[in-house]
This record gives sequence, C-alpha cells and structure tokens, in this order.
Amino acid sequence: MKKITFVSTNRGKAKVLEKCLAAVGYELERLELPIIEPQGSTLEAVALDKARQAFAYFEEPLVVEDSGLCVDSLAGFPGPVTKYMLETIGVAGLLRLAHGQEPRTCRFVGAMVYVDEDGTPHTFVDRQAVGSLALEADSTRAPDAWSSVWNVFIPEGGTSPLSALSPSERDAVFGRWQHQSVYAQFARWLVERDGASMGRRGGGVP
Repeated sequence: MKKITFVSTNRGKAKVLEKCLAAVGYELERLELPIIEPQGSTLEAVALDKARQAFAYFEEPLVVEDSGLCVDSLAGFPGPVTKYMLETIGVAGLLRLAHGQEPRTCRFVGAMVYVDEDGTPHTFVDRQAVGSLALEADSTRAPDAWSSVWNVFIPEGGTSPLSALSPSERDAVFGRWQHQSVYAQFARWLVERDGASMGRRGGGVP
C-alpha cells in the first residue's frame, strides 16, 4: 500500500486523515519533527511555512495541516494564533474578548499543504465548518477532542458545543463537513494525480 507521511503531533487529526487516505488506498505514517511554530497572517501561510520546514528536514514528500478558529466579530481572531491563544488566555480569555460582541458567528478554517518529491507545495483550504461562539465554556471533556475549542464551538443549527454532543451527534456534524474538509480534498487530489500519472504512462505504450 502507498504511504503518506503526515507531520503532526495531533493524534486526533491523524486518525481523521488516516481514514480518508485508507478509502483511496493509502497508508498514513505520522511523524513528529522539531518544527518552529511560524507566525503568519493566514492559516495558509502558516501551513506553507511548516511544510517547507518539514521538507527541508525530512527531504521526502509529506503533508502538514494547520487549523484555527476564526471569530467574525473579532476580525477573524484567533485564526493562525489559535494554538498560542489556547496556551495563554485559553477559551475563557477568548470568551471575555468576545463578550458583548455580535455576531457570534465563527468557523473552523483548515489549511493543508502537501510537498511532493520535487519540493513543490500543493495547498488545500476549507472554511465551511461554520458555527457560533458559546456564551460560556462547556465543562465536558471529550476524549477525542482536538483542543478545548470544542468546549465553546456550537455547530451551525445546534445549541450545544461540540464537547457536549454525544459521539453519534458529533459524527453527524463531522459528516456534514467531511466532503469539503482538507482531508477529503487531499484524498481526492491524490486519486486524480495517480489517475493522471497512469494515463501519461499508458499514453506512451504503442
């Protein structure tokens, strides 16, 4: 089975990508590398920087992903600094910043970058996971949560944060998002790339 190297410390995200890749005949290998967390104005820029760092270190094809929560009333904050926000003020601080602000619309934005064997980056972006920011943080600890953002993110059409939902309810939410997620986009791209490559090889046969 063909293999994709995913440079990440997040086991939850690795499980999601592993499932998408298995569906198209790829095996996932998760790798942790000493990458310096870059600063950037967008999640796409941060993911690209991380991918270039990882490729310079690993020197083989790989994929990285970066995601963040963007709150409309806070001009997209925390966005690319979501991880730093969680390590400093936490979701409690985020709620204080958003207190009295309207609208409370927010969204998860994901950016994935695959660097091929030639060092060429290929970027995939998803902005369709829309919801609203809770007025207060839910205290439920979801064992599969990617971060404590789950405790304040209410999916569109719902009334409770992700952390408070049952596993089946979360699966239904993720199922709505799945088709356009960066994980699914990347898996489809691999299929298209492999198909094009086979076509080129086949075209040379007399």
